[in-house]
Amino acid sequence: MIKLLSKVSITGILLIFLCSSATSQKLNNTLYLMQNVPQSNQLNPAIRPECKVFVGFPALSSIYFNYSNSSFAYKDVITDGTGIQSDSLVVDVNSFHDALKTTNFVSQQTELTLFALGIKAKDYYFTLDIIEKEDSRFSFDKEMISFLKNGNYNYRGKTSNWGGLGVDASYYHEIALGVSKKVNDKWTVGVKGKMLFGVANMHMEDSDMSVFTSASGDQIILNSQHRLRASVPINQISYDSDGYVDDINFNSDDYDADFFLNTQNKGFAIDLGMTYQMDEKTILYASILDMGAINWKSDGYEFVQDGQFTYDGTDWSQSGNSNDPNYEEIEDVFEDLSDDIADEFRVSDLSGSYSVALPTKIYLGGTHQISEKVNLGALTRTEIFNGKVQSSLSLSANARFFKNLSTSLSYTATNNSYNNIGFGLAAKAGPVQFYAISDNIMAAFKPNSAQVANFRFGINFLFGCKDKTVLRNSCSFEDELKKERKRKKRPLKK
Repeated sequence: MIKLLSKVSITGILLIFLCSSATSQKLNNTLYLMQNVPQSNQLNPAIRPECKVFVGFPALSSIYFNYSNSSFAYKDVITDGTGIQSDSLVVDVNSFHDALKTTNFVSQQTELTLFALGIKAKDYYFTLDIIEKEDSRFSFDKEMISFLKNGNYNYRGKTSNWGGLGVDASYYHEIALGVSKKVNDKWTVGVKGKMLFGVANMHMEDSDMSVFTSASGDQIILNSQHRLRASVPINQISYDSDGYVDDINFNSDDYDADFFLNTQNKGFAIDLGMTYQMDEKTILYASILDMGAINWKSDGYEFVQDGQFTYDGTDWSQSGNSNDPNYEEIEDVFEDLSDDIADEFRVSDLSGSYSVALPTKIYLGGTHQISEKVNLGALTRTEIFNGKVQSSLSLSANARFFKNLSTSLSYTATNNSYNNIGFGLAAKAGPVQFYAISDNIMAAFKPNSAQVANFRFGINFLFGCKDKTVLRNSCSFEDELKKERKRKKRPLKK
């Protein structure tokens, strides 16, 4: 009775966590300061692409994937077996537990830019982006894993607070129209409005779990409260005799073109940005993104669970002798126990619309020119979602040694991870630009120890670009061109 759950149970839970993580913070820090890549405008609407016109290659303008984990890596969970298991991979419960923080976050994001366009008109620069976005997040507290790993012996006469489960997942379309304006020689400001069309969502609004163990250890009281909102096509919900949810059925036929082109779940968000030319060599940047929300109306459900279960032990006395007329199979005893637990933790459902805010991102940074072709940059990123704050810091060196080739090397500390070396490359041949960027290229070489893994790549068509070999570090491309010509003592053509 003292040991509540065996290690077999926790192994199953670990596998669930791994599946969730394979599916913290969405990084784009290296891209932010690679401003010859037009997609940097997606992170600060005040950043003005160098060329008068850019067109993103349809569906290949920008493909982005990000995975982030605030505590454990694959090697902390799955290890090589020893002894008779030397030819197998095994779950290392102790290593997984030791790697956890008080609260742990796992997230994954995917973006596909279907179309991108930018046009310069005098002091203004207009942009249009059409993007498919998916964002999944999961969080849990270490206390729950500690209890499942060690049992309830150390909690006699106490309550083990498991905290809540964080479950958030969204898929939506985004149409963003932005404009930036050069106010004067120092200031450039930008704003971007985003129309959002939600496709599917799951959002845990409330979650709390705890376990109380009596001083003698012969009684355990489980408490569980959850409130999950969802906007997904459900084919059928069946109910028991008391009106509680008994089963939920999904039909793959419901996930058709009408589902993906749904426009009932509307939302709006806004981005703001600025750049400030402090002196000839130093620029400061600031932006705040995704201030807005989506109102989920179609197929909206609310699932509520609030229950308490008192466990006083299980009677196995009728399972020892198969000749006993009252004999019960062990499987039947387990089934009766699970039925008793299910009766106390029943789920009710309601229908209705609800609103979920987007994760808001705040960027602050700057660059300093150390030569004509190299600048150094620093950038902080703060993300706020569901009252939780996550931050990162990046340092970078950005270089353009050739007019059609630029590179960036960065270091990022984020999510208790301090081994993230990023790299970016942008190459141009004629009007075609190809770029590839990652905030942690080490994940490709050591995936087992990576807590952050992301990449972005794409193809742009650039028109109206001026030949230039110096690295841009100015709010105005024209200002840099004038300075370069002045240095070479070339008169400006009127």
